[in-house]
Amino acid sequence: MTRTATAKRKRAEREALKAERANKKPKTDDITKHAEKKLFVEKSTGPDRIREAKLYELLGSEDFETRVLAAEAVISSLFDGDGVPEPVLERHLDWRLFRGLASGRAASRLGYSLVIAEVLRQLFGDNALSRSKYPGLTLDKVLEILQQRTRPTGNMTGQEERDFYFGQLFGLECFARAGILRGNEAMWRTILSLLFKLADKKVWLRPQCGWVVTEALPELGLDLTLTTLDIVRAEKWTKSPEGVAISLAALNAYPEGRKTIGNPLDARVLPSLPVILKESTDPDASGEEETSTKGKNNKKKKKQPNWSHQLHFVWDILLKHILSKGEASLEEFTVFWRRCVDDNLFTKTATDGQKLRGFLVFQKTLTELVGQASDQCPLESFLPVIFSKNLMACLMNQAAHEDRYLHRAARKTLSHVEQAALIDQDVATPILENLITGNGVFSFDVRTGTKTVENIVQRVKPEAGEDTVGVLSAPAMKTCTTGKDLDKVKLDLRVYVEYLFKLANAAPEAALKELTALAYAPPVWVPSNAADFVKELSRNRLQSTFANFSRKNEDSTHLCTAIENISPEYIPMDAKLKKAVGDARRKLKSLMHEASQEPNEAGSGEGNTARGLSLLYTMAIFQIYNAEPDAFQLLGDLEECHSRLRKDQEGAAEFLVEILLSMVSQDSILLRQISQQVFGSFAGRISAAALELLLDVLSADENSKGRQALFNIESDDVDPEDIEEDSDEDDDDDVEEVQLDSDVEIDSDVEFVTLNGAEAADPDSGDASPDSESEPDEEGEDADEDEDEEEGEKESSEEAKNLEAIDDALGKILGSHRLDKDKDAASSDSDADMTDSEMLALDDKLAAVFQQRIKHSPSKKKERKAAKESVVNFKRRVLALLETYIRAEAGNPAALAVLLPLLRLMRTTTVKSLADRAFEVVKEYQKRLRKARQEANKEKGGGLLRPAGVGVGVVVVDPEKTLRLLRDVHAEAEAGEMVDHAKAAAAASLIVASTLYLYVADGPSRAAVEAEFVKLERKPEDGAKKKKKGKKAKKRKNQGDEVDMYMDWKQWRDNYESTREGKGS
Repeated sequence: MTRTATAKRKRAEREALKAERANKKPKTDDITKHAEKKLFVEKSTGPDRIREAKLYELLGSEDFETRVLAAEAVISSLFDGDGVPEPVLERHLDWRLFRGLASGRAASRLGYSLVIAEVLRQLFGDNALSRSKYPGLTLDKVLEILQQRTRPTGNMTGQEERDFYFGQLFGLECFARAGILRGNEAMWRTILSLLFKLADKKVWLRPQCGWVVTEALPELGLDLTLTTLDIVRAEKWTKSPEGVAISLAALNAYPEGRKTIGNPLDARVLPSLPVILKESTDPDASGEEETSTKGKNNKKKKKQPNWSHQLHFVWDILLKHILSKGEASLEEFTVFWRRCVDDNLFTKTATDGQKLRGFLVFQKTLTELVGQASDQCPLESFLPVIFSKNLMACLMNQAAHEDRYLHRAARKTLSHVEQAALIDQDVATPILENLITGNGVFSFDVRTGTKTVENIVQRVKPEAGEDTVGVLSAPAMKTCTTGKDLDKVKLDLRVYVEYLFKLANAAPEAALKELTALAYAPPVWVPSNAADFVKELSRNRLQSTFANFSRKNEDSTHLCTAIENISPEYIPMDAKLKKAVGDARRKLKSLMHEASQEPNEAGSGEGNTARGLSLLYTMAIFQIYNAEPDAFQLLGDLEECHSRLRKDQEGAAEFLVEILLSMVSQDSILLRQISQQVFGSFAGRISAAALELLLDVLSADENSKGRQALFNIESDDVDPEDIEEDSDEDDDDDVEEVQLDSDVEIDSDVEFVTLNGAEAADPDSGDASPDSESEPDEEGEDADEDEDEEEGEKESSEEAKNLEAIDDALGKILGSHRLDKDKDAASSDSDADMTDSEMLALDDKLAAVFQQRIKHSPSKKKERKAAKESVVNFKRRVLALLETYIRAEAGNPAALAVLLPLLRLMRTTTVKSLADRAFEVVKEYQKRLRKARQEANKEKGGGLLRPAGVGVGVVVVDPEKTLRLLRDVHAEAEAGEMVDHAKAAAAASLIVASTLYLYVADGPSRAAVEAEFVKLERKPEDGAKKKKKGKKAKKRKNQGDEVDMYMDWKQWRDNYESTREGKGS
């Protein structure tokens, strides 16, 4: 290795070490320690040398405050008092400051530039120390040092060369920032000459040098600025982006010299501006034609920069210059945008680099417009200009196809548009209007494959809802009134309904008003042949919107209001039904008023009762409007339930649960969401008998027999062999699990059996899937409903076709026909004269036909699977209701009744997802109970720790019943084989035991609890026995450590006793 290579390697190691240290923000003590007021010495040794090195190291820190403090310390160490001698200052300029500009370490250039600018100000500014104290440091000498220390020499790498060039650029910029150029033409000419030479070194240095010139112009004065423009013209920079930027900067700094300076945006010179901004020609050509052959007019064409994501600084100056005039510059801006951007950077002949630059210009312009939006610069006037024809066409084409070169740039531009609407919601509607009208397309998201319009629609301000609906409806109205293609009309109507569906998340009142109008009384501009289509589509999306609102109590008010605003006059009804709907609407209005007067606290209160009933009446009215089957019967059941609840009659809660079970049995997400909301509102009034109705569902068999027990299916419709086969399949470990993600709905040909023998309403026709998240028990349901309906229709049509094909085949073979085709059939000959061979051939043909029939007949396996799915899905929905009850009534001892059925469900079900769902309910119970006890302790001063019969608000617990439940839980734990079941049983055991221990203060009850857990205590000899238990022990071992219920109980009891003793002391 040569000596030079070794030196380079060591220097690289030192630079890397310094960069690592510079990235760490130094402590303030380290800065103040070395920032003492002490001048640098000529020959620094020992502590002085360490202090000097440390200050220059801090000067390259990436922390701004650290750099400033270090710069102040260095300047003080050079000029405080009488200042350092000239050799010391020259040494620092030569070996420290100018040399440090060529370093790429951290923020060295920024920190060193601060000190150099101040040194230049002291030397050549008002103090003029270069004349009085440091005569050897003339301008030529300083520039010589700068060029010497920033001149790339020898065999350098590309990065090292760039560091030297940037160091020289920063050094020249320091002269402009030092404020010493005004009136000093000789100095400025020298600096300007060096800048032009540096710009010719590398093409990427040209914009940087031009930016330094524009930054210096405000400090030069008008006369020197005009001189600068003459030099720019002499250097043939006029027809370049840098030349345009310098002219506009001079015009902005000295508007009084407009006539002398000239305006690059003037109508006489504007035609040449697009070519300049395109950055694709040689600026030295000055309009002359370039030749590609060597000869008389041969010129060496300058290398152009590669396309970059960094926009040229001339665009900042151009946009600020034009937009600063406000609305008065609209005409000028329109001409500029059309010529320089739309017809320049987005033409068919434009390169990909130029189109990328156009996207960047659009992003910057949109940011400037949004930032300056005011009465003087209204967005409504400027936005249509920038959403121009060629730009929008290029944007949509590039965003739609991933194989396009500018696909990511187009997507980023659309994200920028969305971000603008997010930052300022006032601009969401104007941006939306320009995307779907004018040069945009109504189905913008479909065209681009994005969700741009969808996301912007959901960011509209609620008060701008009416205006947004008007913007969205205009293209659809135009298509419906002028379009002749029915498919195109339906497509735009579908897009319009989808936009309204999304708008409901941001402006629910305006969106629901328009959706309900389309669903029940379409406007006159909707064609008659598309009215039924838009009605059905709007009702589906309206139902999905209601399902979204029903997930939250505060949003459910919009649901009730929307239904109340639908005029019954739009729906054809007979007199009896119209009277019933009128009465229901009056009760709904009264219940809504009553609910608004009461606080919204889950589980109790008249306000919750009114809120729950209003939701039920809303659903009943909505189903009647949609002509759903048995909707009138649901309205009658509500009348009876409402009457019982008002009179607080016995059995009111059971009657309500019957209604809710009939609702969750239907294939409507909205009804299931509403049932959970209503059940939560009535949770505090649910009796033990009503709760038992829900728990009975969990014990049903997951087969045809279980479906027969749950639903009103005639016994003749069920084959006993199927029931036996179902039982056999349940015992098989390889039974196919019903996945949670494919929640197939309950069969529509079954009816739920209620306690009073009434039949529940038939399932409705389905519901569109809401886009927001749903509860765990509903994952996948909404996505599969439409598919299930389509599959059912296909199966029915295929079955009919198969039967018809078999009839035709039999007719051809036998020469006969069906009885209903006597008139169309011709007379047939008798087959009495058929030979034996013909009879055998006929027999083979008949066998083939019936084999084909058997092949296409429904499989019993599929029927059994459908029966199992019906039961499993019904159990999932009941689990959702139970979870709602637990969240509201975890502190109520009546909720203990849900534990044992949940454990048995986990053990007996063959569907793992159902067992996991039951386990989640048990864990939710444990969490909510702990929280309820903590809140009660805080509010009542330890009320939960008082024995029964002491104080107020004490929970009453039946000791015998609770102890019996504890024993049943322990017995169930022994019967289980899986670890999850054991964990759930341990949690249930602790819930029951702690309830008995806390609320029953008598000694026998607590002793009985202790005795039950002592039975579970493990002994050393139990370990050897467990090894011989075989399959059960093996399964638990494979799934993790066993659960020790006795230790869990002992830990809880010891913690409780210690807490109680602490409170007593």
